[in-house]
Amino acid sequence: LCLLVAALAVAALAQQCEQPDTANAKCTCGGVTYDLSQMKNPDGTQRFSGPNGDYNYFFQMAGGGLPSSFPGCSFDAGSAAGNAAGQGTLDGLTCYAIGQVSQQSWTLQSNPQALSITFSGGAEGRVALVDVTCDPSTTGTFMAVGEKTTLVYEMDMTSCA
Repeated sequence: LCLLVAALAVAALAQQCEQPDTANAKCTCGGVTYDLSQMKNPDGTQRFSGPNGDYNYFFQMAGGGLPSSFPGCSFDAGSAAGNAAGQGTLDGLTCYAIGQVSQQSWTLQSNPQALSITFSGGAEGRVALVDVTCDPSTTGTFMAVGEKTTLVYEMDMTSCA
């Protein structure tokens, strides 16, 4: 009984959202539509990057995802298209796909200003977990947290949308 009560309490804290509009970075959760398509880096691009120890991390969930090749990252031929997230070596010679734009699911957290987005379908089973906090005073921030569990990569973002 205690386990059932605990499971129900956890379920009440997070709510699975509707099927996301992967082409436009939008999703409806709890009756509210969240639009992350306008999220931009200070340089005006939708591509965010950040170092974390031994790797650089790249993220772009709008416009079909990351390009197949760009400075600091060139994906393998078999995983070159549709990547929402990538992990690249600091020398830029190797870049791993860690989540596909087409394989995302959104969850609204107990705080209506917080979303969790999971991108699966990365190379060798890699998954990107992105925690998004909504803040109308920002144009967007990105911080790579790193590989907290084997093949699971965490990122924190702040968005105005």
